[in-house]
Amino acid sequence: MSTGTKDRIASTALDLFHANGYSATGVSDITRAAGVPKGSFYHFFESKEALAAETVKLYETSINYELLDKGSPSPMSRIKSHLAFITSMAELDDFQRGCLLGNFSTEMPSQSATVAAAVERSLELWTDKLAKAIAQAQTEDEISNHSDPRRLAGFIIAGFEGAVARSKLTRSRAPLDGFLETVYSDVLA
Repeated sequence: MSTGTKDRIASTALDLFHANGYSATGVSDITRAAGVPKGSFYHFFESKEALAAETVKLYETSINYELLDKGSPSPMSRIKSHLAFITSMAELDDFQRGCLLGNFSTEMPSQSATVAAAVERSLELWTDKLAKAIAQAQTEDEISNHSDPRRLAGFIIAGFEGAVARSKLTRSRAPLDGFLETVYSDVLA
């Protein structure tokens, strides 16, 4: 069996977990949507839980953390590009899915310590990258708020997750717009 099959199973699972949640998505749903026999699933993944942890890593690549490291020489411009990108991700599906990390953050602690740990690892990576960009922006006087960069990054990520969840509820961009306005006028001012 090819790694193409493994990738198809993982990307299909990511789509289904993101749309429906972990509990509402069964292995049969995944294999049916991927067009593979159940045996293929178990050839590549020991369990649905192992696959869900893998989808967190796959989702991580779509968040484009690299925008915080590369691109514009201006750290604040990189931060704005990243926040605009993740906001546009939420908007792509008319705010119906939210953020997989946020969705799994509320669903997985009672379901799987393994998946919860994968989500926490991803959130920590995101926090580290955002904190580094904030520290650079502070050093370059693009941000006058000299509070701890890691604390600011954690606050921004938690705020984004809350805003995207509210946008999912209201099917509107308004919570995200309010979040971004507050970040730029009050947190990263």
